[in-house]
Amino acid sequence: MLSTRRLLPVLLSLLAACGGSDPSGPSGGSLAVSVSGLPSGAAAEVEVTGPNGYSHDVSSTETLSGLSAGTYTVAANPVTTGGQSYAASVPSQSVTVSSATATANVIYGVSGGTLIVNVAGLPPATLAAIHVSGPGGYAQDVTESTTLNALAAGSYSVTAQSVTPAGTTYNPSPGSQLATVSAAGTTSANVSYTAGAAGGFNLRIDGMYLTQSVQTYTGAVPLVKDRDGYLRVFVTANQSNLTAPQVRVRFYQATTLVSTITIAPPGTSVPLSPNEGTLTSSWNAAVPRTLIQPGLSVLADVDPGNDVAEADESDNQFPASGAPLSLDVHTTSAFSVRFVPVLQSANGRQGNVTNANKDSYLTAAMKIHPLASYDADLRAPYTTTAPAVDANTTSTWTTILSQLDALRTADGSSRYYFGVVNPSYSSGIAGVGYVGGKTAIGWDRSGADWVAAHEWGHNWGRGHAPCGGAGGPDANYPYPGGSTGIYGLDVATVTLKPPTYTDIMGYCGNQWISDYTYKGVLAWRESQPDVVGADFAGAMQPCLLVWGRIENGEPILEPAFQIVTRPSLPARPGSYSVEGRDAAGGGVFRLSFEPEQVADDPAGGRHFAFAVPLQPDRAARLDAIRLSVPGRSAVSMRASAVPGAALDLRTARTGPGRVSLRWNAAAHPMLMVRDPVSGQVLSFARGGAADIATERADLEVQLSNGILGRSVRIAVPPR
Repeated sequence: MLSTRRLLPVLLSLLAACGGSDPSGPSGGSLAVSVSGLPSGAAAEVEVTGPNGYSHDVSSTETLSGLSAGTYTVAANPVTTGGQSYAASVPSQSVTVSSATATANVIYGVSGGTLIVNVAGLPPATLAAIHVSGPGGYAQDVTESTTLNALAAGSYSVTAQSVTPAGTTYNPSPGSQLATVSAAGTTSANVSYTAGAAGGFNLRIDGMYLTQSVQTYTGAVPLVKDRDGYLRVFVTANQSNLTAPQVRVRFYQATTLVSTITIAPPGTSVPLSPNEGTLTSSWNAAVPRTLIQPGLSVLADVDPGNDVAEADESDNQFPASGAPLSLDVHTTSAFSVRFVPVLQSANGRQGNVTNANKDSYLTAAMKIHPLASYDADLRAPYTTTAPAVDANTTSTWTTILSQLDALRTADGSSRYYFGVVNPSYSSGIAGVGYVGGKTAIGWDRSGADWVAAHEWGHNWGRGHAPCGGAGGPDANYPYPGGSTGIYGLDVATVTLKPPTYTDIMGYCGNQWISDYTYKGVLAWRESQPDVVGADFAGAMQPCLLVWGRIENGEPILEPAFQIVTRPSLPARPGSYSVEGRDAAGGGVFRLSFEPEQVADDPAGGRHFAFAVPLQPDRAARLDAIRLSVPGRSAVSMRASAVPGAALDLRTARTGPGRVSLRWNAAAHPMLMVRDPVSGQVLSFARGGAADIATERADLEVQLSNGILGRSVRIAVPPR
């Protein structure tokens, strides 16, 4: 819509044209006005004015031709469409038109945050060379102090280059910086220019860091022993140049020199300011894992052979003191994980994880998390009789998660358990896991390794990053919109991950890991190192498997089973309790605990599974198990066997690796089906029917009446 204010110059220019001016218009340059950010069909309100009373209204992307040389003003007014207000990030900008085509970018956005770029130190009429980039592909050049409006929340990179008016070079400080813009706040980025040193040309190292996944410019993120890294050295010059010096890096173990690397220049000149945003702006070298050990220190120097004439040769080392920089290298345990193929009895679909492909599920985790190695094995398939998983229903996923946690407890394993599910869909719920627990499940579809890396992040104590509508976001997450906030690097492929990437613990795309998540995972794993094999404490003994969950606020107590395993008891007391009582009301056992939180469950589900040491004589006294939940009535479970009801347990071989199991669910609501040779639990089967994944010719079945049970061996007839 044209405003009355803007209509008058247009009419005047038309009247002038009718009065006899050259109908071909002035010859000269062109101005390309690019308009973006508005909804489809919405018209921009942009006015272009310039020499000789020129005025033109622009409502969409347009190239203005035949313009007289000179300075043109491109003014963008706010637009309201569909009940939403849009503002241009740069409301007014000046563009110089000559014989070539000039460009003006008008970027509209929903009214949001503001970034003020302050420029100082340049002579009058000298234009700065600053580029601002940010979320959603945002890009804007800034030549003077400018206010950028309607910005999406997130991290913005402000990169400044030197300018040379009248033969004098002015260098920016800082050359590169990150500005965090909030949804409705105002943030400033200050760029100060200073004239190049009069004393002559000089080189120095502004900074240096070693990264294995993510790193701050000051090197504040710890490193992991025995993991490959990538070194970046940021050399700067005080004047524009065509100089390409080498950098020498020396690695020390304690005070002993153990390795020296000479890095060739990445280009034909030295930048005037550091720039993390491109690998060609730093001197880089791959650092093998053998060098990254506790006690490592590094010393770098530019132009070690003094091949470049400098005004000052005394400042070419980093650190400037000449003492090697000590690096913080941590020793971590191998990640011990057991993969469990999950067979859905409801539809016969089994998760695709095998000895041949199990390593692929760890690809993303090994790229981003502070891990140096892993120890992965494969368990026999587990059969669930829960309803088939679907794209939008979390409850089935969490039911399977609860069963796998009971499975891990029954196995007496110290490993993390990761169940692999084969859903019938390719878009929807992809995984769930416990915060601080050792069990998670995920799908076998595209991106399965990133799903696994997300769920293991929960297992290692991390909440959600605030991105993509992830439930219960971490209130302490430091970067807006769940972005990573700083630069990351894929060391294997030597690929930069800019600060606009999002953290692995959110639900958005373009994922990497933030320093916040990386350091949190490292601290968790150091406080709870993985221990397996003979070092895992706890003797196998008779126990009672007691397990259940809180779903939509309602407590659910699952049937208990007598097992021989390692005891697994609450790490600390809590506001929940489960207790066993005899027929007279006397106590047989009592546990106080806090259940594990299911991170990806919008209903706030919480689960528990314990192996309670209980000798058979004490177990025989059990009459009831009682679960108490804060703010809810306690629930109890007693023996549910129907007097005189027949078990009617039948098996049939239905195909290779599949056995059909049918029984009287009224007498025994749940069966624990085990491999008679390995003793591994194959299924917690309920409902009277299950299709079990096994090649065995017989099965061991423990019949639970809710609190106790008995085991039977049953043959599987050949097909």
